[in-house]
Amino acid sequence: MSQPEQRKRAVSDILEGGARLAARNILALLRITAPLTLPIGVLFSAAVVWLANSSGSRHLATGVLVPVAVVYALTIIVSGAACLKLAAEAYGGGSPSARNAIALVLPRLTPVLCLTLLLAVGAAPAAAMLVLPGVTALGNYALLLLALALFSLWVSGTYSVALPAMLLEDKGIAGSLRRSAQLVRGRFFRALGTVLLGGVLALFVGVLVAILVSVFSLGGGNVILIVTLVGSTLGELLVAPLYVAFLVVLYCDLRAREHGSSAEQAS
Repeated sequence: MSQPEQRKRAVSDILEGGARLAARNILALLRITAPLTLPIGVLFSAAVVWLANSSGSRHLATGVLVPVAVVYALTIIVSGAACLKLAAEAYGGGSPSARNAIALVLPRLTPVLCLTLLLAVGAAPAAAMLVLPGVTALGNYALLLLALALFSLWVSGTYSVALPAMLLEDKGIAGSLRRSAQLVRGRFFRALGTVLLGGVLALFVGVLVAILVSVFSLGGGNVILIVTLVGSTLGELLVAPLYVAFLVVLYCDLRAREHGSSAEQAS
């Protein structure tokens, strides 16, 4: 017996679904990001202000800033992974719990960090193309960077749902990468579009919050710097929840289509 054909969901549908998912569960998501990233973010901002104003103690300020920045990055990764678990539970109709999501992520902290690092390294060349000068201005390195950027886009699309596969299917690093490639096969551009546009939208929301906070900056010098850093920290609280919500909807859509295809082949 043939299964009813699923409606093909465009990237815009996935992004809309992710935005709705994040909006419905924003308070629960903030209960993850705020306690984890806000204190370290404030400490990081204080270290940046100290470094900007230090003269003789610049080396000491840098020595404090570097480990704080590393810890800040780690907390962002942990909070993002916990947000993904919570968003997936909410998307499946469960009762999301911030405490449970964090507790489920912590035992898998090492593979989560390793996988995130691999994905970040893979995405780096494509990100570099956005911040470096035009390709023609890169001289002899233009073709090399262009090739790396194309490879980076392939990595970003093919392994776009590796982290959901790791956290929701309890797979290892290699297994998560293989699982993502399996799910994305035949749907590469939809996955890549979700990753790229979802990342842009999530960053836009964070920047928008930072801009709104900067409106309240009066005066100059350190005041502007402090307000800007505070705004960036507050904006960061929303970036991870929104982005992982996009990934959860994409992952669930890919899995549903995989099961639909398997059922159709078996009928």
